[in-house]
Amino acid sequence: MSQGPLSLSEILEQVRETLGREFPDSYWIVAEILELHENRNGHCYLELIEKSSENDTMLARARGTIWASRYSMLRPFFETTTGTRLRSGIKLLCKASLEFHSQYGFSLNITDIDPSYTLGDLARKKQEVIRKLREDGVMEMNRELPFPAVPQRIAVISSETAAGYGDFMESIRNNSHGFQFFTRLFPAVMQGDEAPRSITGALDRIYEAELEFDCVAIIRGGGSKADLESFNHYDLAYFITQFPIPVITGIGHERDESVADMVAARALKTPTAVAEFLVDQMLAFEFRLSALYDQLALSVKGIVQVHSAALDRFRNDLVHYSREFLERRKEKVRQEGLLLGRGVAGLVTRKRDHLTLLETRTALVNPVNILKRGYSMTMLDGKVVVRSRDVKPGDILDTRLYQGTVRSKAVKTNDQDG
Repeated sequence: MSQGPLSLSEILEQVRETLGREFPDSYWIVAEILELHENRNGHCYLELIEKSSENDTMLARARGTIWASRYSMLRPFFETTTGTRLRSGIKLLCKASLEFHSQYGFSLNITDIDPSYTLGDLARKKQEVIRKLREDGVMEMNRELPFPAVPQRIAVISSETAAGYGDFMESIRNNSHGFQFFTRLFPAVMQGDEAPRSITGALDRIYEAELEFDCVAIIRGGGSKADLESFNHYDLAYFITQFPIPVITGIGHERDESVADMVAARALKTPTAVAEFLVDQMLAFEFRLSALYDQLALSVKGIVQVHSAALDRFRNDLVHYSREFLERRKEKVRQEGLLLGRGVAGLVTRKRDHLTLLETRTALVNPVNILKRGYSMTMLDGKVVVRSRDVKPGDILDTRLYQGTVRSKAVKTNDQDG
């Protein structure tokens, strides 16, 4: 039997009736929250999706509604149990009835949520991130960096207005030991979906000036377990593993350990604990210096004692050897003195004999002694005449004898020699 055309409302009404007949009950449905909005009346509107496990493509999408009367009970129960808030990116196991409205289309009326499923999914995601980091071989890279002995230059990643940052700065500046630290804040969003990208952006800025810092402190105050999910993000954890200087985390969770904590060089529970850790490192270095000083002083004392004893031996040996040396030198000087005396006496005797010989020779050639032997000496004008040709006839000559002088006049000279 033929039937005329149906209006849009008529066909949609038939769809609603068909859904009511085919799906009369409520069903437990697994879905991921894509978007979530709360209106001022307390109703919660969601966009739910299903993704492929192979390539992360979207397989299905539907709207969901939690009316205010149910939402006021489900939300606190869910958040208290899981420690995380209802937000985009988490998976739900929710109980819902299928509804269809001719004006608003298909939707799911959510009446219950099983928080244990979400807990399991969050844990699964965390373990998946850890597994992937281990497969990449980077899990321990930042932990394996040598930690600075004197961590005084600290790059701090935090929200500038966070109470945790204030606590950190108060502890680091007013430490009881008076240690001085240089800190520089690199502001970042520390919770929510924007946190991983914001923190990695801060790490990028620090990397540009890495030589100015000894380590990085990622700190935030306490918060809910939901806030910890930002620090389980793979990209953030991977970035920390690749960072060239040690990273310290203090993100305010006493019980839970995030993936960021697991890959960081040091993981502390609170910002104040990070400050105390840095102060302790300085104190430990001071203790090591003190121990080295004591060891050096003891070693120097030992060396001085050893060399002092050696110096005493050397001094005694020097006195003994000096005495022996002086005695030997004294004897040698005495012997050389005797030899010198003998030599001088002999030399004086020889010189005296030589002088006697010279006196004898001088006496022999003395003109007086020659004249005494019968010789004479003729002089002309006061000069001794040795050649006859120097005398002319008529010259007055003086002839000196041993006793007296004879004056004569030359009559004739003989020029022949001999």
